[in-house]
Amino acid sequence: MTTFADRLLRWLTDGPLQRWPWLLPTLSFAAGWTGYALIQRGEGMARTIAIMALIGWPWLLAENILGDALVRLSNGKLSAKLLTFVTQNLQQEILFFALPFLLGATQRDVGQIAFTAVVAAIALVSTLDPIYHSRIATQPGVSVVFHAVCTFIASLVVLPMAAAMPLEQALPMAIIASGVWLVLTLPRMLNGIASHRLRWLGAIALPIALALVWELRAHIPPAGLSLKNSRMTQSLDGLQPGTAVKRIDADSLLTNGIVAFVAIRAPSGLSQSVVFEWWHRGERLDQVPAIIQGGSDYGWRTFTRKQNFPADPRGNWHVDVLTPQGQLICRLTFTVSQ
Repeated sequence: MTTFADRLLRWLTDGPLQRWPWLLPTLSFAAGWTGYALIQRGEGMARTIAIMALIGWPWLLAENILGDALVRLSNGKLSAKLLTFVTQNLQQEILFFALPFLLGATQRDVGQIAFTAVVAAIALVSTLDPIYHSRIATQPGVSVVFHAVCTFIASLVVLPMAAAMPLEQALPMAIIASGVWLVLTLPRMLNGIASHRLRWLGAIALPIALALVWELRAHIPPAGLSLKNSRMTQSLDGLQPGTAVKRIDADSLLTNGIVAFVAIRAPSGLSQSVVFEWWHRGERLDQVPAIIQGGSDYGWRTFTRKQNFPADPRGNWHVDVLTPQGQLICRLTFTVSQ
């Protein structure tokens, strides 16, 4: 007897999603840009959209662990194919919703560009049924890792927005959530590997991978923050910066000092810690903390002024504006000449 779940699956797979396989990713991507635009305007509707994007996240956490049990307990009313279909579409929703926020936060940094490009590639793969169903869904180890990536992105981008959580907590939470997920699904992943040697290598690789993500955290875009203005300048009228400075002579620098100014947009109602790091010839000289407050359409303006310099300040300087975890928000550069 044909069950309702089977009829629903047949309608979905042979109906609109078969004829227009690009429909769901496009809608998710559009929802992401809508949420991004609304957050830039400070509207609470963006949080509602984020919550909607997260609705299926518990399913992603449970399906990979309980999928086989759900099929058995449903007495055939739920098929493995239906579970895979639902999981794939929820993964697409999270990945494509998160992409606009990653794109908006990505700086001209090779690592951040590479990270966003990898997420975009994973999102694209989730839409390619021949690859997804033959290389991901049917391979326990690959499926677990793919789930872990979606968990990481959901924790990093979507959950802080939906829960009105300070963004500086997002990266540690994403790593912890991914680690817990991998521990819970480790038996399933290892059971899918025939070689005992590969099982040991897989078990060892997981904590190394999480530690590597933390070490490379500067190259993960601080999704949810967007840079509205930034410059090096020697004058400041209240919080209005003067003319941008790219090159300055040593005498003027030692006499007047220099200011690193930024205006950063954060979600409404949230405060965010940032750190200014001053670097000269590859050596870090100062770390200056600051706070930005979400909600300003033009970005929360803050600055750090430096007046103490080495005896020989000539050469290339840069000021990195970072989250407390070291994620790069922007980089300001200037050169001191004779």
